[in-house]
Amino acid sequence: FVDQRDDVAMLLEAPAGYATPLLKVLEGVEELSVSHLFWVYTDNFTDPHMYAGTIVQAFASKHELACMMLQKQNKPPLPPIPPAVLLGSTRPAKRLRELAAYSRELLPVSNAGNNVWIYFPLEIAHEEAYLRFMAEVIEHEFPFPWCHHLRFIIRTAPADLRPALARAPRVQVYAPDLSIEAVNRALEEEVADESLPLAQRMAPLPILAGTDFAQSRYPEAMEKYQLLLRYHAADNNYAMAALALNGMGEVYERTGDLERANESYEAALIPASHGEYPAIVILLNVVVNLGRVCVLQSRWQDGEAYYDMAQQLATAARNAPTKISSLEQLGYCQQQQGKQAEAAKTWHDGTVIAAQLEDVGSCRTLLGRLEQHYKALGNQRQAGEVHEQLEALAS
Repeated sequence: FVDQRDDVAMLLEAPAGYATPLLKVLEGVEELSVSHLFWVYTDNFTDPHMYAGTIVQAFASKHELACMMLQKQNKPPLPPIPPAVLLGSTRPAKRLRELAAYSRELLPVSNAGNNVWIYFPLEIAHEEAYLRFMAEVIEHEFPFPWCHHLRFIIRTAPADLRPALARAPRVQVYAPDLSIEAVNRALEEEVADESLPLAQRMAPLPILAGTDFAQSRYPEAMEKYQLLLRYHAADNNYAMAALALNGMGEVYERTGDLERANESYEAALIPASHGEYPAIVILLNVVVNLGRVCVLQSRWQDGEAYYDMAQQLATAARNAPTKISSLEQLGYCQQQQGKQAEAAKTWHDGTVIAAQLEDVGSCRTLLGRLEQHYKALGNQRQAGEVHEQLEALAS
């Protein structure tokens, strides 16, 4: 759906029990994408005004973080979000349309990919209002539709496929059977079907390998990742080769072989960073994994380098949670080397970002690091100031 050029929207049937696995599948699609940008919103729907406002606020927070990081790197900022979008001076549907249209300016290569907007509210208070609102958001006219280089994936439950959406032009409906048995059976049948092109048979292997890994079937997962590596390395598919090597490293790490895990992650780093526009999400995962192994092996200097790289990549990937967690681990690696001032600054930077994003949990974690840091140095005044901030969070 993301790459095709006929339809602008997909109605994704997602009963409550399918929400988590479908979001994981969408996350996997994003990881494999090089030229597309994905904007996933799982906020609950109560009414159009509140829903549009929540999405705009979340997008603006990511935009602000990215601009702040670009400024620190002496790079030009992102184009500003249109004032009408930020102020909410237009109808909610038009507000989301203008935000989606603006997002085209953020594509890694102009007009060379799509922005994929995923509206996946975990709870919908008013089904009929939600469906009418979504129909208004994706409404367009030929021959010059406003939504070029945009795709919309819209969550809807089976009973909710009403004419307002289902009969809209250039809209497809997808109703996956995501029972474990059905998914595994379909994937295994596709892999085993010798009548299919080899590329099509290989496509489900990452999902099957991930399923094996999640269910602790490590030999089976390793076998599939190794097969993926052989196939994609021969085909010069650098992103998929990196994905396979990273998966092998995770299997080694989970089974306690940190040396081979580190070797696999280091090997994955080469194809993951290949080319002018590498797959940032895969590269970020590889670098975070390398940093974690360094910490487990008490290789603090290497860990510092990898987590510093990770926090920069997280900015490019617009991944605020990974940015914050990488800063936490970066500070820890610096602390273990006796770089006390650097560690304090790193944790402070992480706290500022977490506060801007209203991430209370991360704020609490980073402030806890700072409090213990100052106590260890005997700096009771600064430790007390941080403790007051922690108490303010608790209240």
